[in-house]
Amino acid sequence: MIHDRLHAGRLLVEKLVPIINDKSCIVLAIPRGGVIVGDEIARLLGFELDVIISKKITPPDYPEYAVGAVTYNDVIYYGHDWERYSHDSRFEEEIKKKKNEVIRQTQVYRGHTNYDFKTKTVILVDDGIATGATVCAILQWLSQNNVKDIILVTPVIPFITYEILKRFGIQIIAIEIPLEFSAVAQFYRKFEQVPDQIVLNILGKYKKK
Repeated sequence: MIHDRLHAGRLLVEKLVPIINDKSCIVLAIPRGGVIVGDEIARLLGFELDVIISKKITPPDYPEYAVGAVTYNDVIYYGHDWERYSHDSRFEEEIKKKKNEVIRQTQVYRGHTNYDFKTKTVILVDDGIATGATVCAILQWLSQNNVKDIILVTPVIPFITYEILKRFGIQIIAIEIPLEFSAVAQFYRKFEQVPDQIVLNILGKYKKK
């Protein structure tokens, strides 16, 4: 059992140390909870921290069911049920709404959508992965940005999602890879909501460097 997101970050650092060697890395966290985990990793390893956002695309009548995800610049991940729902006349509006939300949140956290990873290894961090739709969209986006070396780091990811993400040809570091999975929160003792202000406070530390 993982105590909280800070504990998760420390456990993941132990797994990362033998892998990163002398690599030049940047920690790219998925808000909001992933920023707390990512901050702990970046702080302990002496790396920069940044954020990347995608939003899950859901059918109009099933707001919790991710059939895909979108980034700020229209990189879309199409999940296996995409065709089943994409013919709904309301679906285009859903995509537009989610893209606008990604742009809004990115502006709040970063102020712009310019990224330059140069030749860095990207350590992509979330506080837990369920279906993996948002991560898949981000991985596609990283590929379009010519990022060659990616390490996906998360405290918990269900085995079926782990197998899907392995197809991207990336390294995956996790603490728990359960066969039985209902929610990320079940693997934490403390898994409270993370306010925007905490994310902004964390990111502000790195902007001053």
